[in-house]
Amino acid sequence: MPEAKVYIDKIQANLNADPDKSKNINAVFQFTIEGEGGGTWTLDLTKSPGVVSTGAAANPACTIIMNNADFESMMNKTANPMQLYMSQKLKVQGNLPLSLKLQEIIK
Repeated sequence: MPEAKVYIDKIQANLNADPDKSKNINAVFQFTIEGEGGGTWTLDLTKSPGVVSTGAAANPACTIIMNNADFESMMNKTANPMQLYMSQKLKVQGNLPLSLKLQEIIK
């Protein structure tokens, strides 16, 4: 199983390719990916292009918490984020409606 950072780097590449995506969301997110190969990253979409950095955000509007296997499945589009949420494999702390906008970034 690849480390979550492989997919986090792809998010940064998506943001660099289309800086306007950040402007549409304008919020700070935190990803906490648990288990082997996981970690914690901040996704700052208040900047254009958005910036991904290692570590926890000081005051994220939304925190996404899930294990590395489910994160990999979601990023590979073999698992639906809404189904992961409904089965409590993807947890959201903070602004739940804002988390839905992340789909624009992780495509």
